[in-house]
Amino acid sequence: MLLESLEFLLTPTTPLARKYGFLYSSISLRHRYQRQKKSWLPHLKNCQDVFLETARSLPQRKSVVVMGSAHLHEIPLHLLMDNFDQVTLVDVIHPLKHHLQSKRYSRLKLVTLDLTTALDKLQDLNSLEDLNNLAKKLAGEQLFHFEADLIVSANLLSQLALLPLDAVEKKIKRNLELSEKDVICTQFAETHLKNLKACTGTKLIYSDREVIYRDKNGEVIYTGHYPVNFAGYQKLKEWNWMLAPLKEASKDYSIEMKIEAYKS
Repeated sequence: MLLESLEFLLTPTTPLARKYGFLYSSISLRHRYQRQKKSWLPHLKNCQDVFLETARSLPQRKSVVVMGSAHLHEIPLHLLMDNFDQVTLVDVIHPLKHHLQSKRYSRLKLVTLDLTTALDKLQDLNSLEDLNNLAKKLAGEQLFHFEADLIVSANLLSQLALLPLDAVEKKIKRNLELSEKDVICTQFAETHLKNLKACTGTKLIYSDREVIYRDKNGEVIYTGHYPVNFAGYQKLKEWNWMLAPLKEASKDYSIEMKIEAYKS
């Protein structure tokens, strides 16, 4: 508990990221990883395999950018450093260990960035219609641009809209239907792909395309879809990820993800 408290106090973060709970979520993710490491292992191996296969196919490996880097559970830092001269990690918040490593290694750069640009607009979201309008507005804007030999979008697509959705739920004082959330998640994901396409370099994306909820008996009770368009991308691989076994997220259901990897 003391170590967690120190981590919370010492991790550099922006006021908005702290206000909206990114730091707490970051620390919670690390603990979930520790609890679920064994069940996550096949997923982590698949992520590392597609990364290494893609990296080794490049004509040169001077630079890599990882968007949604978080704790680098899927692609450990040593793999990035072993395969590229310059490593750039992009996220709203970077774990304390990455800040310390960036001071040690000049080849490692941290970019603190809200890839949706939606954080500073959350206080203005008073309805689902407001969020739909924001999603449409952002779809016409350039939100980010990177240049590197390899640009990785790391399990990010379905996560982009989660905080705006949470902000709306708090304002309207009801839980949105999962189908309503799927529509917004797809809009944010499409915008991310549009901006990614405009970046310079080979792109590697791995992300969940379906989320499957199962009851105590293993029966499917809901399947959510994120029907984003990957036209122009080559599909590399797909696999299932047991994100949260029964009793991890809920005593009533487990959560499984269908992951797909693409390259362009």
